[in-house]
Amino acid sequence: MTSHGGRVGPRRPGAVIGLACAAAILAACTFPDLTTPSPRPSPTPVPPPSLEPTPTPAPPTPTPDATPDAADIPDFAAGEIIASLIDGLRVRQRPGIDALVTTGLLPLTAEMQVVMGPFPTDGFGWYLVTDADPDEPQFDEGWVAAGYEPDAFLRATGRAAESVPYVASMAATGDAEEGPVQIDDDVDHAIRWIAADPDRAGCSFAVSLTPAGGEPVPTIRATVGRGIDRGTLQPQTFDALGVRGAAFVAVTSDCAWALVITRVPDPAPEPSVSTTP
Repeated sequence: MTSHGGRVGPRRPGAVIGLACAAAILAACTFPDLTTPSPRPSPTPVPPPSLEPTPTPAPPTPTPDATPDAADIPDFAAGEIIASLIDGLRVRQRPGIDALVTTGLLPLTAEMQVVMGPFPTDGFGWYLVTDADPDEPQFDEGWVAAGYEPDAFLRATGRAAESVPYVASMAATGDAEEGPVQIDDDVDHAIRWIAADPDRAGCSFAVSLTPAGGEPVPTIRATVGRGIDRGTLQPQTFDALGVRGAAFVAVTSDCAWALVITRVPDPAPEPSVSTTP
């Protein structure tokens, strides 16, 4: 065997090829395939802020309070004693918040006697009353506002006057009937009434009395203008109607109204004048 003095002889071609293949395999395992990168989306331009102020929404329109129902007006009968539930109740010459005040302000618990009502005007129901309280202020007669339940200005006392001159008291808007009522033979009578058109455009008001078993007798007939009309059927005219005993009262009207049929006492006799010297 021939020695080559320790030198390595030239490499064989097969070994070179093997090394090249190994290098290629290692390169394939180390470096991934190149891919084309996806394009990034262009940024959406942001508009500059508006210089105009954002409008402030208008506040909601307040809902007005509902008008109280007429059924919430306190209901009192003619001759009933009632009392004030407020301090400073005004007594007026006629119904209405602009009517003349006829006396000092009534204190809390001041007592009055009902004549007729309620009569609606200026958003209230009004009663015609007479003074039934011995304390000041004193007054003969006037109109007071009743208010509405549960915050009414007036309350019932559960009492009535000892001597009540009222035969019947009625109040409504539109037609109404009541009876029978007793029209005494030996006593004078009168009918007091008040009426107004709620729309202030004009209305009509008519009253008739019908004796038991008889025909209606026209009693009052009035055309009411834009204001409040009042009237009294005097005893002489009432007597001329010839209606006595039990009778029915009928009102035909498109007004708001109230009325009372009352006994009229005989006038007090005048003092005699002495002719003795």
